[in-house]
Amino acid sequence: MEKKGPMHQRHRSACRTARIAGAAVAASTLLGACATDVTQTTVTSPPAVEAVNYDSLMRVADAMRASGDNVAAIGMYKRASTIMPLNPEPLVKLGGALADLKAFNEAATAYRSALGLAADNTEAMRGLGNVLLSLDQPHVARKHLEAALAIDPRDARTYNSLGVVLDLIGDHRSAQARYREGLAVAADNLMLRNNLGLSLALSGDYREAIALLRPISMHPGATVRNRQNLALVYGLSGDLESAARVARMDLDEAAVRSNLAYYSVLREMADRPRTSTVGANPVRAEIMGLGKAEPQPR
Repeated sequence: MEKKGPMHQRHRSACRTARIAGAAVAASTLLGACATDVTQTTVTSPPAVEAVNYDSLMRVADAMRASGDNVAAIGMYKRASTIMPLNPEPLVKLGGALADLKAFNEAATAYRSALGLAADNTEAMRGLGNVLLSLDQPHVARKHLEAALAIDPRDARTYNSLGVVLDLIGDHRSAQARYREGLAVAADNLMLRNNLGLSLALSGDYREAIALLRPISMHPGATVRNRQNLALVYGLSGDLESAARVARMDLDEAAVRSNLAYYSVLREMADRPRTSTVGANPVRAEIMGLGKAEPQPR
């Protein structure tokens, strides 16, 4: 018997999900997603039926993306876009799913298509800015993020993304101003606080950076990333003993030694290459990941 591979199983899973939605989605829609050996007949559905198909497809696509099956979600977002070609929503979500898969060029195309339908769609602007940053186009990303912020000055996510862009081009003071503006909107946002702390460290304000990052590392919602960013700042400040102590909260001894060596290299770098090295994260949602080492089992 032929053994079915992961891609075949994923396809079957997507088809099963689509069939579950069949009570609301017309058969012609499901055949387009799952059937490979049935001749289709084109049928023009009434607007009300198309709306039901669209809503059902979007719900299933969102559920698939939330479960991590971005490949299945992408196909459904594309189908939804053909049903409602003037609605930017499926294109925006398509861009997000593609970005999750690190298909940044394709994601940028989806976001631009959404903006072609709704030039003031701030979610598409922010998404485009983020993927352009991942494509090492920070100056172009900045334009889109600033435009989004001008339309919606209450979106903490845009303040964060713009701050990251400014840090990566070396304008730390402006980045810090953006993070602080975002915190004025969302005072408890850990990502903004985290990135403000890192930005302060990159500009040499180690004492303030540590004062900001230490409480975050002890917060109930703190992540490995938060704690290792504190270790990074201790390392950049030259306090390798404290850096090692914090690093050991998540890393084994080999990883701790690797990170300490990495911090020493960073300390010797000039500001611009150091910022680029610290920010060398494929998605760059935050400035720094885990140094050079991933957490290892103890």
